[in-house]
Amino acid sequence: MDRGDEQPLLVEAGSGRVLLRGLRKRCPRCGARGIWLTWFKAKPLCPVCDLRFESEDGGFLGAMVINYTFACSFWIAAMVITMILTVPFIPVVPVIMGSVVILGGLPVWFYPRSKMLWAAVEFLTARSEPGYRTPTARDPRARGLE
Repeated sequence: MDRGDEQPLLVEAGSGRVLLRGLRKRCPRCGARGIWLTWFKAKPLCPVCDLRFESEDGGFLGAMVINYTFACSFWIAAMVITMILTVPFIPVVPVIMGSVVILGGLPVWFYPRSKMLWAAVEFLTARSEPGYRTPTARDPRARGLE
């Protein structure tokens, strides 16, 4: 198929920009906002470019791994800093309360970001497949030449 008469509707973004869009809770392909129905539920397709965010049921297992890794890394860093600053008298109750806040609240806050970050990773790895290609507009003058 000759794609010479088709013009891309979107400018192809680089890997860094695609990942940054995911972290900002935007569509990885076009950067559109408004893709979230609620804090925990994204629209199935981007309203601007029709990118499918979840290619299959259970496709966001990677987002769970990203979310869990982010929360645990932040918690470990907080624990190490707390231990360094308070040794030998470690305040157990504040450490436990801080741990509950970090490991309970941070994953909830980061959830939509991890989900869109995973959608961005999936988009980057599969962008050459037909369902992920940049949408194109055909030249209206070429319509009668088919």
